[in-house]
Amino acid sequence: MKRINLLKTMFWFMLIFYLFLLITILFIRTGADYRSINLIPFATISEYINVYDGIRTKRVDVNVWGNVLLFIPAGIYFMLFAKNRSAMKVFCAILYISISVEIIQFIFAIGASDIDDVILNTAGGGLGILFYSILHFLFKNQDRVKRFISALSMIVGVPLFFLTITLYYVNR
Repeated sequence: MKRINLLKTMFWFMLIFYLFLLITILFIRTGADYRSINLIPFATISEYINVYDGIRTKRVDVNVWGNVLLFIPAGIYFMLFAKNRSAMKVFCAILYISISVEIIQFIFAIGASDIDDVILNTAGGGLGILFYSILHFLFKNQDRVKRFISALSMIVGVPLFFLTITLYYVNR
């Protein structure tokens, strides 16, 4: 009983921490306000590759992989809370949220609004949906999936989120 309560507590703690992290990274910026927009798909990603002559840099890693990794938990959590667990509906919800984030960032001059961010965020959400679907196939029970995700959050999530915060503050 105590183990289940610990996992349940950890699940909710990680969800709240994830939402806090998401809001902080997406909407709270320090420094000067600026506004830019890119509506050409893959332009920013290819610019990173071309400008840096194909050399991987911290900036490329944080911008590309950070956008993907940031939304993987969204796909998982959405699938856990979705009533009918429709992967397509959850995928569309993540796409809508990603577009909304970019619009809000543009309106309030919180950095660059970029279609590549929408693509990468949605891809991350899609990976989260895929991960959840694989777990659901393996465990065949929603409670087991939730317990597994709670345990995984304790093992992988906590260090990963601290790494994400560190990368964010080092590279902003």
